[in-house]
Amino acid sequence: MKVFDAHVHVYPEKIAEKATLSTGDYYGIDMYSIGTEERILEEIKAGKITKCLIHSTATKPEQVEKINDYIAGLKNDHEEFVGFGTMHPDYPDIKGEIQRMIDLGLLGIKIHSDFQGFALDSESAFKIYEAARGKLPILFHVGDAKSDLSHPKKLRAVHNAFPDLQIIAAHLGGYSKWDDAEKYVIGTGMYVDISSCLSFISKERAKRMIINHGTDKVLFGSDFPMHDPLVNLKLFLDLGFSDEDNEKILYKNAEKLLGIKI
Repeated sequence: MKVFDAHVHVYPEKIAEKATLSTGDYYGIDMYSIGTEERILEEIKAGKITKCLIHSTATKPEQVEKINDYIAGLKNDHEEFVGFGTMHPDYPDIKGEIQRMIDLGLLGIKIHSDFQGFALDSESAFKIYEAARGKLPILFHVGDAKSDLSHPKKLRAVHNAFPDLQIIAAHLGGYSKWDDAEKYVIGTGMYVDISSCLSFISKERAKRMIINHGTDKVLFGSDFPMHDPLVNLKLFLDLGFSDEDNEKILYKNAEKLLGIKI
């Protein structure tokens, strides 16, 4: 069975351990692995996943170009990788850098506003969405417990303001804020991924949310190195969807959204 993991973090070797452990400290969990190129390739070689979407986040505007170059390089080196770039609202040439992402072969943008320090529905962030609409989808981290910067309500405001922007709401639309995810994201027509949620909510709730959202708009994701892709795959398959819906969520929806072959 083909499996496309639409939520994978990879960091340069020299900072990978520090970056991974700091993420674990922030969320108060033990990380499954270290987010390096080598480690995720081991997961692929072990047959856990077929291909993956890798990304990282610029916490400062001066990091944007370096991260985009790094992700593009990984994507070019390994056919198993698809890459999303990053953007920061304080970057001086948002439109120009988004075009450069496209030229580099990056297929979207990752936003983690809690780490980046801005609200999803802030005026400064709207500059990113305006430049990206019709060009690249944006994968949003949504729903931290420690902050309202990425609250599902704020993502709904983005969707309402930019209905033609292709949005992927990570974590079923609201990591740790599942009630708000159901209220503001589920059923809206945005894409969602199922990373970092199946271990925290009941099978019944997860299946209900996916059904109510529509299986055509759901992507599989593990949030590696936070979680084991194989464990998350088993949790998903245990939900008991049909073979047709499993194929959609595990890879066909990603093929359609990103215009790739898995």
